This record gives sequence, structure tokens and C-alpha cells, in this order.
Amino acid sequence: MFIYEKSVTGKADIKKIWKLYSDVSKWSLWDESVKSVQFSGPFCAGTHGVMEMVHGSSLPIVLTECSDERSFTTESKLGPITVTFGHLLKEDANGVTITHTVTIEGGEENQMKGMGEGITAGIPDCLQKLLSA
Repeated sequence: MFIYEKSVTGKADIKKIWKLYSDVSKWSLWDESVKSVQFSGPFCAGTHGVMEMVHGSSLPIVLTECSDERSFTTESKLGPITVTFGHLLKEDANGVTITHTVTIEGGEENQMKGMGEGITAGIPDCLQKLLSA
């Protein structure tokens, strides 16, 4: 299993960040690895879609959890491997904390580690872009 978690905290508007999350046509604005995302229905748990990556691959994606202006989780099944992305927003006296998590299960350890390192390399930049939205 591969597990990754990264958070940033700063002054931000949760509503603006959530608009960038929930409008999948805008995902490429905060994640340079994404070319496009299309869902078969609304931005809510159970909706399936396809995420096209800049490097050319297309991945099946499903929203497995969605809590308006708080969190959402996506899952992609790639053969025996499951990649789960978590996105969490939390507001307190210090500002807004944005947390992204990635979990990869079902493959060989080296394979999952290699995939995970590639997938998570851009997350710090994504978080900074979202924080400055």
C-alpha cells in the first residue's frame, strides 16, 4: 500500500476553492497533470466519469464521497490497483487548511510506490494554486 498526505493552511475562501473542485472543467487550472474531466452526472457521490491526463492516458473515475464545501473523494480502478484521492477543506482561526491524500492498493509494493511518487509529485503545486484562488 502507498499512502500520501499533504496540507497547506492560509487565508482563502472555501467557496472559491469548492467552485474549482466542483466545476471539473476547471481542474486543469489547479492540477497541471489533468487535461480534462467529464462526469456522467452532477458532482455528488456515485457519479462516474473519465479523467484525461496531459500525458495522454484516460482514467475511469468515480466520486465515492462528496460533502459540499468540505470534502470529496475519487477512486480509479486500474486493473487490480485502486487509486483513491481525498480532498478536504477545513476552516478555523488560522484560515483554511486544504489537505490532499492519495492511497494506492492492490499492486506490488514497488509498482504502487512508483505510481504514487509520480501521481503525488505535483500535489504541493496544486495545493498552492488552490490556496491562492
